[in-house]
Amino acid sequence: MNRRKIKIFVASSILVSSLILLVFVGVKNTSLRHFRPEQLMAKAQEVHQKGIQIDGFIAEKSTSWDPGSFQLTFVVRDEADTAHVNVVSVGQLKPDNFKDGGNVFVEGRYNAHENLITASKIQTKCASKYQQAGSALATQEEYQIESEVITRQN
Repeated sequence: MNRRKIKIFVASSILVSSLILLVFVGVKNTSLRHFRPEQLMAKAQEVHQKGIQIDGFIAEKSTSWDPGSFQLTFVVRDEADTAHVNVVSVGQLKPDNFKDGGNVFVEGRYNAHENLITASKIQTKCASKYQQAGSALATQEEYQIESEVITRQN
């Protein structure tokens, strides 16, 4: 190999290595771990001051909404109501269907010392849509089973 090819090879290797390192660091810094409240409590120190996702239920009578400053505070609980995580959101509108006891999905930075998520994203889930869809599917399956029984009897 002549000198020029060696220089091109070395420069290309450095460039490719740098790009791989940038991608790796970027993915690591922007990736979010997903938790349920009880899982987050167990790994609190591990994810202190890191971005996380959590989903659970809005604890009863924990919601405070200030429309003047767009500040929403509430508590996310697990299904068994044994683990609780405080959430504060500033500068965002209160999501549709946001109500005590409802399902919620929160993304943000977690402070383990205060057991507090500073939310960057809050979404609610509408359970009634899923229950209704499930019951419609069950009705359809029951109809098919009844049709098969009638067909066999004839």
